[in-house]
Parts: sequence; structure tokens; C-alpha cells
Amino acid sequence: MSGKIEEKHMMKLMEGLEEMKRDEEIRQNKKFWSDIAVPFTLHEGLSKYTKINLDDIRKFLELKNASSLKKAELIALLEEKLPAFLETFCLGLDTERFNLLTKIAHNGGYLDAPNLDTDQLNYFRASGVVYTGTLNGRKVLAVPEEFSRAIATLEVDFKIRTAVKRNTEWIKLTQGILYYYGTLRMKDFIEVMGKYIKETIDIAAYSAVMEDAKSYYNGFYIDTNGISDIRVNDPKKVLEEQQTRKNVPFYPFTKKQLLKAGDSDFVEKNQGYVQLVNFITKNYEIDREETENIVEECVYATRNGDGPQDVLQYLGKRFDFKSLEEIEELTGKLIHLMNNTREWFLKGHTSEELFREEQKALRPLPESRPEPRGVRKVEKIGRNDSCPCGSNKKYKKCCGK
Repeated sequence: MSGKIEEKHMMKLMEGLEEMKRDEEIRQNKKFWSDIAVPFTLHEGLSKYTKINLDDIRKFLELKNASSLKKAELIALLEEKLPAFLETFCLGLDTERFNLLTKIAHNGGYLDAPNLDTDQLNYFRASGVVYTGTLNGRKVLAVPEEFSRAIATLEVDFKIRTAVKRNTEWIKLTQGILYYYGTLRMKDFIEVMGKYIKETIDIAAYSAVMEDAKSYYNGFYIDTNGISDIRVNDPKKVLEEQQTRKNVPFYPFTKKQLLKAGDSDFVEKNQGYVQLVNFITKNYEIDREETENIVEECVYATRNGDGPQDVLQYLGKRFDFKSLEEIEELTGKLIHLMNNTREWFLKGHTSEELFREEQKALRPLPESRPEPRGVRKVEKIGRNDSCPCGSNKKYKKCCGK
């Protein structure tokens, strides 16, 4: 009886969560995609916003002593400040965001909305420069007609173009470095950045650009440990693991590699990645896109320090293993992926690379060689090990039957 009550309770909880999700989608849809008329003036655009929306813009512009203003007063203040702010806003952008602005300007002041997430839409709306809405049944991004003309002028401004190019390089290098190293103390991070930037970095300008980019890309975060990739679960642990390998230099990536890895949708698809994706799509009813998402989870689990049993347990919740042979083949593919994943703990090296390097340094032994300390070389699951499915049984008496 208690099992049925618990199941009924869980069903109600799930239904409640689904209802909350639908309500949030309706609220966001109303917020972002109410009807909009194009062209429109800055005053008209601001007037459609709530006081809360206007306060978001006030905070974005860092306007002081304006929190107590009434809506009409705040609109008047923003109408005065935003035109002058437009150039400052553009000076902090990278190619992706600046190109979006210029496309809107060249298209009569509006553009069919690209596939942006909620944080990115909120970023543009909070700037007071870009507005969202529905025009003739289509979701669009738009700018006030005053801004449309000004953006076209700024597009050919040498100072703006130089800043946008610099910002793009800064952002991509930062994200690329963190993609491979995970976490770095700020001092070490600046030192690594300096190897790839020819001129001296203006720390104040760099900090302002990255703080703005963080709001849009949400790809990294800064705390007392330093600067970290957004997918790092425990930055302190990453730093501690790196410290235990003082004699291991950070892997010497080329600038081209880091810029490529700095793209927000970049995934390093090495041989192990491709083999595991192909195995899963061949053996289970699942499309390739979802499979790649699952394999990416395996990669980041590896980078966060999870072992093969942890990852197999995760896969066991996603797939129904049919035989021992299937599990063994999957395990082999997974181990190959993990051994060839560039790890944060290993300063961007793979465990396979460091294992080979440390083996070279060992003297040949008459029979077997011990595995070097400090390098995680993933091994297959033994039949007497705990089963990765989480049953607490031995592997040979559970999934390994």
C-alpha cells in the first residue's frame, strides 16, 4: 500500500512540475514575444516595458541615484542616456553580437529572431538597445529607428571594428583555455593568456569585456578559486589535482586550437568520441544528436574526476544492457574515450599521453612494470567488482552474468 501511495505522490509531483514548466513558458512567451510594430521610436519601445524591465536597463547602464524614479521619469532618463550609451555598448561586443546588431540595422530595423536562449534574450533586452516581439506572427528582434541609423554608422567606425576584433579574440581564447584546463587561478590565467596575446593586456578593459560576455555566453564563472569553465563542478579540486603535478607543464595548445575550442558549441570529437557515438547509435534506438549529448556528458564526467564505474552507472540508467558481451564492448569504447579525453586534472593532457611519457622515464623491468603514480589509466571492470548499475551486487552476479 505504501508503495502505491508513494507512486501516486510522485505522479502528482511530476504533474505539478510539468504545470509549473508550462506556466513559465507562457510567462516567458508573454514577456518576450508580445506584438510589436516596426518601425518604432526609442520612447515607444521603452513605454511597452514594465517598471521592472526598465530597472534592468538602468542597472545595465549602471545609472546611479535612479532607483526611486517613477516609470515615466525613468523612461525620460533612459531616453536621454541610451543614445550616448550605444557606442559604449558596441565597444564591448564581439563579432557574434555586433554582427547581429548590424544585420538588424540593414534589414529595416528588425530581423527574424535567431535561436537564442533565455539568458541571451534577457541580455539584449536589458541593454535597452534590442527589443523582442511578434510581427505578423513571426518572432523578431528589433531596434528603435534612432539606433538603426546610428548602428549603420558605427559599423564602419575604425575604433569600433578594432575593439570588436580584439574582444572576439579575448573571449574565444578565454573560453578555449578553460575548455581544456577547467580552472586556473587568475594570476596563472593571465600568464597563460599572455602567451597568446602579443600586446600587454589592459586588465581593466579585459575584465569589463569578459564580465559582459559572461552575461551573454554563460560559459565561465569567477570565484575565490579563480576562473573556471561553467561545467567545472569543483574548481578547488581541479586546482589541487593540478598542483600535485607540478612537474607536468600545461599542454602546449596552439592559438588556433584554443580559438577553435572557444566557440560556444565546440566539442572535441576525437576517435574515442566517434567510436562510442557510433556504438550507441548502432545498438540502441536513439538519434545521433541525443547520443552526442550523452557522450558529451561522459566527457565532462571524466573531466570532473568520475571513474569508469560512475560513467557506466550513468549509461546504465539510459540504456537497457542486453548481454555481457554488449557491456564489455561498451566498456571498451568508454575506456578508450576516457583515456583519450583531455583532462582538467592533467592540465590539458590525456591520461594516455602522460602514461606513455611516464613509461618512457621508467627503467625496463624483467617482467611487468607498475603503472606510474598520478596518472589515471582506466581499466576494465573486474568480475568481482561492484556492478556499475548500482545494485550493490558483484558484477559477475548482476549485469556480468
